[in-house]
Amino acid sequence: MKTIAVDEDTWEAIKKLKVRLEARSYDEVLKKLIQAWHRVELDMKAESVSIDDEEAELILNIIKNMKKGGQGDEEAP
Repeated sequence: MKTIAVDEDTWEAIKKLKVRLEARSYDEVLKKLIQAWHRVELDMKAESVSIDDEEAELILNIIKNMKKGGQGDEEAP
């Protein structure tokens, strides 16, 4: 177990979050906040990924081919 120092405003915010998140401990509050941060980071990275129309069409064709039992390595028409 570790102890961290926080100012009074942060302590009050963490206490409120514990109630709102229905967390059993402050450790759980921090874990939930970290998980939420990771999701936001992933969403931001996913939004920055872009592909052109040809690449998108190729990917869709590969997926459709795989669903039909193909290997997915054929060229798109």
